[in-house]
Amino acid sequence: MREKIIEILKEIGLTELEASIYERLLNEPKGESIDNILSCYNVQQDLIEDAIWNLVEKGLVSVISNRLEVFPPKESLAKILEEKRKKLEKELEEFEKFILRLKQILEPIYWEKRFGIKPEDILEPMNDLSDMEKKTIELIKNAEKEILIFAATFGWYEKVREELLKALNKNVNVKVLMMAKDESSIKRAYELKKNGVEVRYGLDEWYPLRGTLRDEEELVFLIWATKKDKVSRPIHYRPHYTRNKGLIKVFIDAFYKKWSEAKSIA
Repeated sequence: MREKIIEILKEIGLTELEASIYERLLNEPKGESIDNILSCYNVQQDLIEDAIWNLVEKGLVSVISNRLEVFPPKESLAKILEEKRKKLEKELEEFEKFILRLKQILEPIYWEKRFGIKPEDILEPMNDLSDMEKKTIELIKNAEKEILIFAATFGWYEKVREELLKALNKNVNVKVLMMAKDESSIKRAYELKKNGVEVRYGLDEWYPLRGTLRDEEELVFLIWATKKDKVSRPIHYRPHYTRNKGLIKVFIDAFYKKWSEAKSIA
């Protein structure tokens, strides 16, 4: 039975020495002194000490007045199982990220070789709003001639403000189409105008597209599926980035149609 217990303990990650110490303590109702354990094994003392403290850290053994006692197996093994579950969940999360990266590499190759389609030339999906904000800042930073921004209340203005001011200092033409419908957005609109941005506010109650276009070459955009004032957690589709001329032309046409219908900030 002893050998079987030790082999099973090794299966859950214990070393031979750790399993041996645990099995020994399992048979001692009142535990055993650390000094006695140190003298019972014909191995270096520091290895025995490491094994003891590993058992303590794993929640299998407790130290009480220089004596070692095992916890009830049901409790200690439940803790080990939970730790293993957390580790596996983290490993799975990392593996999913790896699979996503691999898919982004393999999918374009697959479709291009079979149908001559390059998906990344049409749309490149972004992970989340944080990535979209970073890409937006990058686009503004690299702008040489013109920046078109399709916003709502432009609540993310502070995140791109510094790069927008730099772009204006480089004589980049910046146009912002937004909805100035509350005190904060109105203040934002006037600050933009004061700094040299052309600002107009739309008359439509709802337009779900948000995006930034640089020099008619790069576009990052997002489409909302639900209104913010209708649900507590509005739904949006994943942000995308594109250099596709067709999609950029559609965005430009939509922007200037709304621009012609919008009012300038007084």
